[in-house]
Amino acid sequence: MMLDIYICEDNAKQRVFVHSFINDYCVLRSLDAAIAISCAEPREILTHFEQAQNPALFFLDIDLNTEINGIELAGRIRKQNKKAAIVFLTSHSELALLTLQYKVEALDFIIKDSPENIKRKIAECISLTYKRHRDIGAEKTIKLTVGDKIISLDMNEIIFIETTPLRHKLRLHTHSRVLEFNGELKAMEALLDQRFIRLHKSFIINRDRVLSVNKKESTVTMVNHSRCPISRNGKKLLG
Repeated sequence: MMLDIYICEDNAKQRVFVHSFINDYCVLRSLDAAIAISCAEPREILTHFEQAQNPALFFLDIDLNTEINGIELAGRIRKQNKKAAIVFLTSHSELALLTLQYKVEALDFIIKDSPENIKRKIAECISLTYKRHRDIGAEKTIKLTVGDKIISLDMNEIIFIETTPLRHKLRLHTHSRVLEFNGELKAMEALLDQRFIRLHKSFIINRDRVLSVNKKESTVTMVNHSRCPISRNGKKLLG
């Protein structure tokens, strides 16, 4: 499952620095991770996070110069999701004790000193969080090569897979993204578990993600409202 990274920092120069380093680090390491939002306003972070389904890692400045400081923001994030990873960024080392008092269970506390130390600590936090989520779902994942990345994808995320007009190219649909990669449906069938059925020569669907079936029109509507065709053999598999 993709790791979403959130940055809340009111200092524009510092925010650009952190954003740029995280983006470069994820690309260079070919991580299935990306910055979901980078801003100065805590409410924007919370609004965006309400709709999120992916694992999350937050880098929060403590002193945000708004009515909600970084520690309070972390507390609200915790109420929405107890498993989110939270890292504090600050110039004031004495504020570390406050984070303990609020019991937000921070992954780390990064002091804004030298740029190189900040980069090192951020890299450690991303690496640790990424590994944790990768290991948690290891038994339920498949690995796909998408562009220059190797992505570990939770099977629960998959809605359906279809062929494309390009030979040996498949398109995989989840709630949050569409991935295109080289492959054959037959080979994919062998990798997937019993939830998945070859409904049509060009489609594999996750039966747990079916919204409705229209046998008269020989189609199924999936939870993302996409419609997939059903072949004769597909109808038998659906029962």
